[in-house]
Amino acid sequence: MYRVWLFFLAAVGGSCVYAEQNITVIRMRLDFEQEHRLTVDHTVEYILQFRPSQSDAEFPSRVWVSSLAGDLSRPVLITYRQRAGAGTWQLPYESGDTLQHEFERTLCPDDAASYNQSSYCEDAEVQQEARGEFSLHVVSACARGAALRLRVSAARDWRLHYERAQHVFITLTAPRVHHYRFADEKNVRLVISSTDDVCAIIAVQNITCPIGDMLNDVQSWSQRMTVQRSGAVQLSRANYPHGFYIVALVQNTDSPCTGETEESQDWLWQEILGDFHVARNPLPRIKALDLEIKPSLTISQYVLATAVTTALFLGFYVAFFLLVLAQRWSPFAKMVRPRAVLASDIQNGGQTEVDGGPRQRQRRDSTATFDSSDMSDSDEEPTPVTRTTNASPTTPASPASPTAAVPPSITPASPGTPESRDTVDGPALNGATTQENGRETQAEEPVRPFGLPARLRLAALARRRGRVVAARSDRYLHTLYTVAVFYALPVIQFVTAFQVFLNVSGSLDTCYYNFLCAHPAGDLSDFNHVFSNTGYLLLGALFLLQVRRRRNTRKLQPRHEDYGIPAHYGLLEALGVGMMVVALLSASYHVCPNRLNFQFDTAFMYVLAVLSMVKIYQSRHPDVNARAHATFGVLAVLIALVVWGVLGGGPLFWGLFTVLHIFGFLLLSLRIYYLGQFRFEKQSLQTAALQLSRPPLYTPRLVALLVANALNWAFALYGLFTQDGDFAGHLLTLLLGNTLLHLMYYLAMKLFNGERPRWYAWCYVAGASAAWAPALYFFLAGSTDWSATPAQSRHLNHECRVLRFYDSHDLWHFLSAIALYLTFNVFLTWDDGLTAVKRTDIAVF
Repeated sequence: MYRVWLFFLAAVGGSCVYAEQNITVIRMRLDFEQEHRLTVDHTVEYILQFRPSQSDAEFPSRVWVSSLAGDLSRPVLITYRQRAGAGTWQLPYESGDTLQHEFERTLCPDDAASYNQSSYCEDAEVQQEARGEFSLHVVSACARGAALRLRVSAARDWRLHYERAQHVFITLTAPRVHHYRFADEKNVRLVISSTDDVCAIIAVQNITCPIGDMLNDVQSWSQRMTVQRSGAVQLSRANYPHGFYIVALVQNTDSPCTGETEESQDWLWQEILGDFHVARNPLPRIKALDLEIKPSLTISQYVLATAVTTALFLGFYVAFFLLVLAQRWSPFAKMVRPRAVLASDIQNGGQTEVDGGPRQRQRRDSTATFDSSDMSDSDEEPTPVTRTTNASPTTPASPASPTAAVPPSITPASPGTPESRDTVDGPALNGATTQENGRETQAEEPVRPFGLPARLRLAALARRRGRVVAARSDRYLHTLYTVAVFYALPVIQFVTAFQVFLNVSGSLDTCYYNFLCAHPAGDLSDFNHVFSNTGYLLLGALFLLQVRRRRNTRKLQPRHEDYGIPAHYGLLEALGVGMMVVALLSASYHVCPNRLNFQFDTAFMYVLAVLSMVKIYQSRHPDVNARAHATFGVLAVLIALVVWGVLGGGPLFWGLFTVLHIFGFLLLSLRIYYLGQFRFEKQSLQTAALQLSRPPLYTPRLVALLVANALNWAFALYGLFTQDGDFAGHLLTLLLGNTLLHLMYYLAMKLFNGERPRWYAWCYVAGASAAWAPALYFFLAGSTDWSATPAQSRHLNHECRVLRFYDSHDLWHFLSAIALYLTFNVFLTWDDGLTAVKRTDIAVF
């Protein structure tokens, strides 16, 4: 009861004050398309009635008001009342850091209210008579009269038409609102284009009143994006059954689009010099843009594009199975079947005694020879190194001797053949053993560092049994499985949260899509970029199938271990599985690509690049190659650097990365040149320094490492000076470049040493080259740039190029998947011509 009396007394008091102010109410009926001038103060209130002509009644009205008087504490208030609702504006008002004294607003059309009206309030005759009519109530609390200018016009450009561009001018105080109503279309695309760089925001709003045409009306917008020169969004009739409003506003500054902020003046400097900032009226911000409603794809076009893509990659399966069947035809089988030496072809079952002594565990020191320095943790160790003295080459020597030399490789063969005699694997370490008058003598040769031989042959670097080599190779596969599971599961959860946030918030700046070629499907906003990763999945699985088939064949028909390149099927299978993981992670990234999750797209590309280099090196250095745990440890460091570079970066990061890159590659080069014997310790450094004054041990290897160092140092300095914001792309380019360098060097050295890959390996080389060239072109062409702002990234957006469904990045997915598959087949087949060659005759490079 007490509150009721208080309310009554306050109402009476308010009435008294109103009466004492003696406010004069002036009613006026004004015409459209004319400018009206009023003087408003605290003693007068205007009620202005507007009724459009019959031809203009079908369009909403635009109200323009301007007044230079008043302030924020006592503004001029303009209240509109119409059938669709009511609202209030004020002059002046704040827009960012500036004070605005004019505005232009679009009123809600009358038919927007008819969607929610009830029969209780419906009076069709009255509504038809008063269609488009509204009133403005103008008041002010300011004692001084405020001169007000006002104009009302019909928005004749209100409707957007299908496949017809609408040219629009917008300013900071005059946004534009347009309407589109679906006819027979289920989905359409809104495409925005402009020729200037003024920052604007384009919002899509469901048909509700009032229209949110101010920056603080974000909550009423269902979708929005910042735009400079390009923008697009696909809109569905299911989400907008009665059509939608398109609101175009100019931003106060360009910083939301460019990311650059204006530097504020130092207040201390102003106080000292008296240099006070004088507020000036900014130049009017005007933007011209075109709005166009374009058709979207039909379901049949979705089906066609996905079916063609699937058929393309399934065609590789068909070709593989046809080739398998063709091998049953003897003429073709002779062309592709390797000329291998099987273990069953050797009288002693393929077991070769190298030194005749038992296998022992050896400790490694800085003087140990290269074939015993791999620090293996397996159950079997390599054959202990023997010394070459005046005794017979088959006489075992102490394995712990620091002067131990590379033992001769004794290869049994069928009786009566030349291979049945013992053969010596090149000269001894510090002298060549020769036969003279039935006695062995040793020719003096200069002492070589780290006990390295004069001629590198595979037999000296492949002393481990096949079972040990297979176990170590399989560790790559098992480690990759573990890393992939623990890496991929959080990734999927993370990007799913991004997609949900995009759908709920409506901010199209969250994800860096190619909006001109982004086709939604279900909850996915960019289905085509997700689906185009199918190639990695299918071709990776096919390559894995090929390697498994080879492994099973090798298991059924074991080969003699003294012939050919050691098999590393586990590492090859890791490449195939890694390719499949790339499909999963790249698809996850493209659910919502942005700055925070770009490493998801590239992480396993780093893995494939590093594993490819390991595979190439392992072919000729099976006993001194990097282990799986060390390889993935390096990859973990690379991923950590990518996260730092993408999120932080800066001069400190680039300086540290450049130092690590240059000195790390230099140390790696010394390890490669000295076959894993170089260590970052005093004795190794002294030995390497002494070698500088002598002729090189292995000239081709030295030249290749010098070229690789020059290229890597140049790349490191380029990154330091440019400090590109896309560090992940910088590192990916670096790793791919080194992989290509390894591949070219390996192939060139095969030819230099007289090795000829078989014809089908050349076909794979040609196919991989033909696929990599356009793939890299489309990758560099790009359709987005996550290192820029969303508005700047849209400058790279372009229309679909294939089947109206795929853009340049989709083509990169297709071509790079084919190129990777063919490249991995090169690794699988380019040494097939050596299956019947003794390892004592196979060069190491």
